Amino acid sequence: MNKIIIDLKKYSTKPLLLSFLMTQIEGMFAPNYDALIDALAFYDTPLEMELKYLNSYENKKELLEVLDIIKKENKFIQIK
Repeated sequence: MNKIIIDLKKYSTKPLLLSFLMTQIEGMFAPNYDALIDALAFYDTPLEMELKYLNSYENKKELLEVLDIIKKENKFIQIK
């Protein structure tokens, strides 16, 4: 299982977070939530994403909604 630990103190804004995820997720070709959803919808390897310091993120609600969509579309993705 692959694991990505995301420090949301360090990546506290959408542009910072998405730029970081582009370096971590194969097939993510643009820094936006739609590209993240598309890349992970077809991810065929188990992946765990661990969110640290969630309350530091600028728009926690939006991020959680996007991650919820991803979890529903792909059972290989786990989010903690």
